[in-house]
Amino acid sequence: MGHAKNFIGYFLIILMLSGCNAVGQGEKTVAVTDMKGRRVEVPQQIERFAGGGDIVYALHQQSKLVERGIYGKLAGPLARIDPAFAARPIILEVNKINIEELAGLRPQVVFAYASFNKSEIGAMESAGVKVIALTGETFAQSFAAVELVGKVLHCEDQAKAYLSDCRRLLNLAAARTRDIPPDKRLKVMFAGPKSVFMVATGEMLQTEWLRLAGAENVAAGLKGFWCDVSPEQVALWNPDVIFLGSSKDTYDVDKVLQSSQFKTVKAVQQRRVYAFPSNVGWWDWPAPHCVLGVLWTAKTLYPQRFTDIDMTKVADEFYAKYLGHSFTALGGKL
Repeated sequence: MGHAKNFIGYFLIILMLSGCNAVGQGEKTVAVTDMKGRRVEVPQQIERFAGGGDIVYALHQQSKLVERGIYGKLAGPLARIDPAFAARPIILEVNKINIEELAGLRPQVVFAYASFNKSEIGAMESAGVKVIALTGETFAQSFAAVELVGKVLHCEDQAKAYLSDCRRLLNLAAARTRDIPPDKRLKVMFAGPKSVFMVATGEMLQTEWLRLAGAENVAAGLKGFWCDVSPEQVALWNPDVIFLGSSKDTYDVDKVLQSSQFKTVKAVQQRRVYAFPSNVGWWDWPAPHCVLGVLWTAKTLYPQRFTDIDMTKVADEFYAKYLGHSFTALGGKL
C-alpha cells in the first residue's frame, strides 16, 4: 500500500479541485475543510467531475467522470478492455494538463494528483479553480482522504466498505509477522524510482509498510523524499533484501544482481532482489492498490508464513471489486 515528488501521492496524495464557475447561481453548496485546514465551498450534489484515480473507481463513482481519471501504467490495459474508459478524453495526465479542455468539460469537481507540478496547479487556480488538498504520507492520512472523497461525493458507505477491505489486507500482513523479534526482522532497502541508489527514507510510506510486513527500512534514519546514496552506503547497510520500485523501469533485477557495486551485499549474494509488480499499475504507489503491495511484500519476505495466500487470487478479487476488472483480465502478472 510507495512514487515521485511527494511519492506522488503516498498510497494517495491527491488534490480535489472544484471550479468556482461550475457552481451555478442558487445552487446549494457545502463547505469542505481540506487536509491542510482550508475551507472551500463545493456543490452539494456532484454529478460531473474529473480525476481521482483508483479511489473514484474503488468508490464506484466512475460513471460521473468526464475524463479518464486513471493514468499511468494502468490506463493502457484498462482502455483495451473497458470501452467506457477508453472513450473518455485524456485531460489530467501528469505534466500535460489541458486546462482549456478541462474547463470545457465543465466538471463541478476535479480530483488531481499532487504530482502535478505547482505551475499547473497555479494555472488552474488562476482560471478560477478551487483546490482542496488531500495528503497521504501515512495509511491513516490516506484512509482519511478516502473518507473525505466519500463525503464530498455522498458515497460514505462505499468508502467504509472499501477501507474495511484495505484494513483487512494490512492486518493480515501485520498479524502474521508481528511476532518476529527485532533482531530477526529482515533489513530491506527500497530503491527507486530513477536509480537503484535512490532510496525511500524514513519519512516515506514505504517505511510504514515494511514494518507492517515484518521488516525494517535500512534508510529509516534518512529524512526527506527519496534520497540518493552511494554504493559505499549500500554496502555499509548490507541489506538482506532489495526491493526495486516500479515507477520508471530504469533498471531491473538482473542488472542489480550482475553489478560489481553490489557483489558484497547480502541481498545480491543470496539473490533476494525483487521488483514490485507493475505491469498493470504500481503496487508501491500511494493509491488504493498499495495495500496489495504490503501483503505481497510480507509474502515475498516470509513466504513460509503465507503459504495459503495466493496473491494472484487476492489481486483478482480486489481489482474486480474495486476497479471492475480482475488483475488477470487486465494482463497483470506477478
